Amino acid sequence: MGIAGFPSRKPGGDFPQPVRRSRRGPMLALVMFLNGLAIMVLEMVGARLLAPELGTSTIVWTSLIGVILASLSLGYWCGGKLADAVLDQGKNPGERRRRAHSILAGILLAASCCVLLTALTHGPVLRQLGHASLSLYVATVCAAIVLFALPGILCGMVSPYATRLAITSSDTSGAVIGRLNAVSTVGSIAGAFLGGFVLISWFGSREITLAVAACLLLAAALVRARPLPPKIFLALLLSGLAISVQIADRKAAEEGLAFTTETPYSSIRILTRNHLGRPARLLLTNPGSYQSGCYLDQPDELIFEYTRFYALGPYLYPDASRILMLGGGGYSIPKWLLAGKAAPASTAFTLDVVELDPGMTRAAERYFFLPREDARLRIFHEDARRFLNRAAQPPEGEKRASYQLIFADVFNSFYTVPFHVGTVEAAQKIHALLSADGILIMNVIASLEGDSGRLFRSIHRAFAAVFPDIRVFAVRTPYHGKEVQNIILLAFKTPRSLPDPHDPAVPEAIASLLRREWKRPIPSDCPPLTDNYAPVERYSFSLIR
Repeated sequence: MGIAGFPSRKPGGDFPQPVRRSRRGPMLALVMFLNGLAIMVLEMVGARLLAPELGTSTIVWTSLIGVILASLSLGYWCGGKLADAVLDQGKNPGERRRRAHSILAGILLAASCCVLLTALTHGPVLRQLGHASLSLYVATVCAAIVLFALPGILCGMVSPYATRLAITSSDTSGAVIGRLNAVSTVGSIAGAFLGGFVLISWFGSREITLAVAACLLLAAALVRARPLPPKIFLALLLSGLAISVQIADRKAAEEGLAFTTETPYSSIRILTRNHLGRPARLLLTNPGSYQSGCYLDQPDELIFEYTRFYALGPYLYPDASRILMLGGGGYSIPKWLLAGKAAPASTAFTLDVVELDPGMTRAAERYFFLPREDARLRIFHEDARRFLNRAAQPPEGEKRASYQLIFADVFNSFYTVPFHVGTVEAAQKIHALLSADGILIMNVIASLEGDSGRLFRSIHRAFAAVFPDIRVFAVRTPYHGKEVQNIILLAFKTPRSLPDPHDPAVPEAIASLLRREWKRPIPSDCPPLTDNYAPVERYSFSLIR
């Protein structure tokens, strides 16, 4: 032992250096938290930025997640190399650490600027890619690289760089690495819940992206406030842009121009345009086609051709007293039913509508004249399959619901039915909810023959395994099986014959629908969809190439 209070001298060397705790450790932990939060929120809002031009399919999510993970990996490697290079240069440890902190602040400031650039340029970039002759796979990967690769690389550099900066002794390096990684992960968890439960529900995609840039700017200021001018300028720019976005969106809504509103589940774009020579309000959740709409001079009229096929239900079952609609969307079919426009007209019924997104219902009420106060209308905000499961197997003591008509118009992108609504098991639930002579009418987008029809043929086989009588109608043409179009699946719980479309007693509006029945056999080359096996994305590949 040496003299009390002094460490022993190493033979032939200097006194060992006492272990020092970094006074900036809490600051670096907070920076790691903010960086983890920013990465996760940026990843979640990225899908919303891509949605108006590229959709919200699994392909979009896969491309976005893959590109961001690749960018983070590259950033981790670059950040570690940079940290070693900076902290191993120079003889003055204090000067090295001051320089290292300045560089970390610069990385975070650059990341903030890149996220700001994403917020400003995503519109033109996505429009160019959306209109280019590229497959959806290529377009989404390119969009993710252009908009999110650089922010991902810079945010990835922060983690190893800050960790290396926080290590002051090899004796505690493991604890420091573990602590900062845990803090960063907690930040990502907070970002997931904050983004999914709060931000996307209450703010627009651009505002959230600007907030991510502000979060990274705050982290840069925590590391090193100086030099102040660029940070103050960027903070003022972010504030001004956020205010401008709010004003522009409000003005667009007031003038009836194209604008976007965010909901917990989707990015809804609303436009006011002429449709077939009449003023109409149109709704898009995915690019390429309108998902719903209404004429401004007659909001309860059906605007799209495929929706008119739902008139077959009330015509074939005119005294239906209970109707279920899976998928509300813009509520065009519920409005049409409630207005008594079905042929023959009937108002003595109750209508249950299952719509996953409460934001969609609010948009329908505000912009598409949904009569929410109608006593015949009940709305359930939940997943369609979850509703079917609960309604088909109610808790003990409750009576199972029974419907004479069930309409299904559910999509999770502009081309695919959610797989769990088109399976054998889903068909069994629907079958259980129908009355003895009940009817199901379901809309699918596909072709009837060829590769583009594999999804429909799998759904058809799934329902044919449960329902004894199924008819198929081609909305655009019943003669060209390889044409992608709306296809109406009409399933009867009890077999029955259809009216003769040439019978003078059949109204022409109904006869024109009946004449589009598909007469050729449906190929059975695809297995039925099941809860266990439902390759919807693979079957839909030819729809999006």
